[in-house]
Amino acid sequence: MKYEIMLRILFELLSKKSVKASYLASKYDVSTRTIHRYINCLELAGVPIYTIRGNQGGFAIVDTFRFSSTFMTEKEFEQTINALSAIHESVPNQTLESAINKLKSVIKNETSGFNIKSGNLIIDAGPWGDAVGYKSKLSVIQKSLEENKKLQITYHDRNGEVTERTIEPHVIVFKQGLWYVYAYCNLREEFRFFKIGRIEKATVTTQTFTRKEITDTDLPLNFWHTNLDTIDVLFELNKKCVSDVEEWLGIENVYIDSGKYFASAKLPFDSGLVSKIISFGSGIKVISPTELKEKITKATNEILKNYQ
Repeated sequence: MKYEIMLRILFELLSKKSVKASYLASKYDVSTRTIHRYINCLELAGVPIYTIRGNQGGFAIVDTFRFSSTFMTEKEFEQTINALSAIHESVPNQTLESAINKLKSVIKNETSGFNIKSGNLIIDAGPWGDAVGYKSKLSVIQKSLEENKKLQITYHDRNGEVTERTIEPHVIVFKQGLWYVYAYCNLREEFRFFKIGRIEKATVTTQTFTRKEITDTDLPLNFWHTNLDTIDVLFELNKKCVSDVEEWLGIENVYIDSGKYFASAKLPFDSGLVSKIISFGSGIKVISPTELKEKITKATNEILKNYQ
């Protein structure tokens, strides 16, 4: 959060003649002392900021200052703009859009003939068949984050229970091809991950909340560990399903031993795991643990009853 605020302050200074510390402190919900510390950090990084005294004063950047295109190569500019544009397409954000436009203007101003090529990175947030509805939910969550307003959601959990919840979104996470929102749940009174695909409805309320500073080291990215028992699983694989298992568990967890394919991983021990294994049919065999093999046997016998 610190560096995000510093970047926003820099863009504020670039776009305005002067900015007051009190204005920045109010906008980013920090103390004026913190703003002065951030300004000092920017100065140490080489940004020529000066102080204007008086009632109408504040901080300003010398008029001759601008980003030089030499701090990144033309290819780096292109790739950065394309990556940011792909993210913005899935999760619209005014600050991100502003940053993209500023990067474009820098390279266009200083490099004659530069042309940003069409993007080679596409992020499609939605599942097959309903990308529009999915993106709408992402936009609502993003609005809640930007305005620090609580979100009312209808949520379907993995056990089929449907609940109405009020949550306080703090960060959007993209993990293993799926989008999640990490939020404080007023119903459970704790921080949780919510899979966006399981949110049926989302509405921004008028209730505000104070966002806490959260970094990637604060996030329990193995989040199913916190709510579910996990087990170490060993599979033997048929060659025909190796690529599918690599996509599921990661290529680093699949290996060959004595001419046979195996996969091992720590996984949540729940009904979702059983269903996932069954979906591979005869292409995957559980070697261990025994309790998982027993659950697979019971589930497949139940399936057979439907066809007898």
